[in-house]
Amino acid sequence: MRYAFGELVSDIAKPFVVGILIAGVITFFFPEDLTVWANDHRFVSMLVMLAAGIPMYVCATASTPIAAALILKGLNPGAALVFLLAGPATNAATINLVRTIFNTRTLVIYLSMIAVTSLAMGIGVDAVYDLMGIRASAVVGQAAEIVPVWIQIPAAVVLAVLMVYTSWKQSTGCASTVCSSECSE
Repeated sequence: MRYAFGELVSDIAKPFVVGILIAGVITFFFPEDLTVWANDHRFVSMLVMLAAGIPMYVCATASTPIAAALILKGLNPGAALVFLLAGPATNAATINLVRTIFNTRTLVIYLSMIAVTSLAMGIGVDAVYDLMGIRASAVVGQAAEIVPVWIQIPAAVVLAVLMVYTSWKQSTGCASTVCSSECSE
């Protein structure tokens, strides 16, 4: 329980809030006609998301709301998946670490495999959506209808309180699972 409602919440709070903020900016500022371009240039949109995701320092927690916002704006689900796979797997720090510890050849193989796998999975996801006749922008956000609003609101409040509480505990130096007596007061 301490891990689930303490350390885990503390670990995901900042990237989650950053991801939500970036998703809000994307939703507000990105053009509505992204659908036309993304559907006409599916593979190119995957390459763009690959190029954006590789150097970006984004974890899975932050990249999920970003990808959802892009799909809402009309990005094909395959391109969003490429971003979801390549972004957290690679970033400037990881690239530098792999090159330093191993060598440039290993780095090229590492990045190539992530790129090829991400693109293949993106193409596969787009094929499944086409085969099933599903428009991704029509189904994104529909899961909220499964859970009633009277559960959504209290759950959001509890999550916000937990994130603020764990952030406060971390800032006061009581973030570890075993706190001293002065921290538990």
